[in-house]
Order: sequence, then C-alpha cells, then structure tokens
Amino acid sequence: MKEERTHILDMLKNGKISVDEADLLLEALGDTAVSSANSTPSVPPVPPTPPIPPKSINPPRANPKLTAEQILQLNREGADPDFIRAVRQLHDAPLSGDQIVHMALEGVEPEFITAVSKLEDLSLNGDQIVQMGIEGVHPEFLTAVRNLHMPTLTGDHIVLMGIEGVTKEFIQQIKEADFLQELDADAFVQMAIEDVDGELLKETIQLL
Repeated sequence: MKEERTHILDMLKNGKISVDEADLLLEALGDTAVSSANSTPSVPPVPPTPPIPPKSINPPRANPKLTAEQILQLNREGADPDFIRAVRQLHDAPLSGDQIVHMALEGVEPEFITAVSKLEDLSLNGDQIVQMGIEGVHPEFLTAVRNLHMPTLTGDHIVLMGIEGVTKEFIQQIKEADFLQELDADAFVQMAIEDVDGELLKETIQLL
C-alpha cells in the first residue's frame, strides 16, 4: 500500500492527475486497504510455549543409607571397601546408616552382608542383622535358613540359632528327613541348638 500511495503522489506532483483525483485515489486506496483488512479474520496471538525442562540424567536418590559424615568416619577408621561394596547390594534391608557404620567398624565380613542381601523372605530387623554380624554368624548358615521355607520362623529364632552355632549341615539334615511340617519353630530351634541326632528325630517324630 505504501508504494501505491507514493505512486499517486508522484502522479500529482508531475501534473498527471488533479488534487481531487489524487484524493479520490487515496481514498479508494484507503477503502481497499480497510476492506482487505476486514475480510481477513483476526487470529488471536498464540502464547509462547513454555520451555520443557531437561530430564535429569541422574535423579537424586531418596533416603540415602549413609551421610557424608558417616562416609568420612568410615574413611578415617579404615573401613573395608569390600564391605561397602556388599552394603550396596542391600536394597530393602532395614539397616540405618549408623548400623552400617557400626558393623563396618566391628569388622563384619562382606560375605555376611552379601548373604543378608539375599534374605528376601526372612523377617529380620536392623538390630538382629547387626547382632549376628558382630557375633560372627557364618554366611552359609543364613543361606541354609533361607532355604528352610518355614513360615513360623522369626528373626529372633534365626538370631538365636546363628549365635548358638547351628550348622548348615544340621539344617540340611532336617530338610532331608522331611518332617519340618511336624515341627513348630520353637521346637525346631531348640532341637537345632541341642543338635538332636537326625536319625533319632526321624524315628521318634511320629510320637510327638
């Protein structure tokens, strides 16, 4: 539209059209422009799209097991790195940072912690795990207990047998005798602690 207006003014300047003709042309040009503008529906402005925040590559972990202060304590006390590697396998074990530090400083073997990490079906709390670790309960015992599949066996039962030195061989012997279903957990634990002869138990179990 600017070029047409300039062209009309040039024609007026050069005497090719009169002032009235120029006014008419300019008025017609204005009407045309207004008409063109009215014929085009107005489009509401589109609001800018908010930027999408980048996805976090490494989202922060909730409830970390160890604080920075506890890690420094482990470093100062010369904690075994293999023990810490084993602790990293503990996903749902009910151990606090203080309990982990306590076991590390007491020299609990990494193999024990690895065995604990596999005890998915046993109801052990943090204090019971710490007690067995410090008492030196053998990892093979925990593996044998895990394979018992005895629903009534509690964490206290397991701790008692572990501290009393019940062997994996006795537990395997009891399993092979196939009379676990005849025993409640209290009776089984007492027999395990007293190391009742497997053959005798097999012959006498029906008298209970």
